[in-house]
Amino acid sequence: MKSPSPYTVFRTATLLTVTAFFAVLCTWPCIALAANDVIGDKSDIAVGWIRTAVKFVLVVAVLGSGLLAAFGRMSWTTVGQVLIGAVIAGTADAIVNGLYSVRAA
Repeated sequence: MKSPSPYTVFRTATLLTVTAFFAVLCTWPCIALAANDVIGDKSDIAVGWIRTAVKFVLVVAVLGSGLLAAFGRMSWTTVGQVLIGAVIAGTADAIVNGLYSVRAA
């Protein structure tokens, strides 16, 4: 009889560990809610960093295209398209937050 491969043993052990973890979370919901606070704080920090990076890229795109158009290296219609794209990308965050801001009272 052939012994199972180490990958199969690892995969089975991981599956059993994850199943046990979720069984504990379902049994004790207070643990799940405590983890939610920590995960929510970390995700808010990550989203803040992403928003800052996106705003920086948008500012550089608008300023760079404006400078290129001022020196004749780019047409002003392209700058208008970049500006419209930046406005759409900048307000997409507010639109999504407005759509999904339904909170339980």
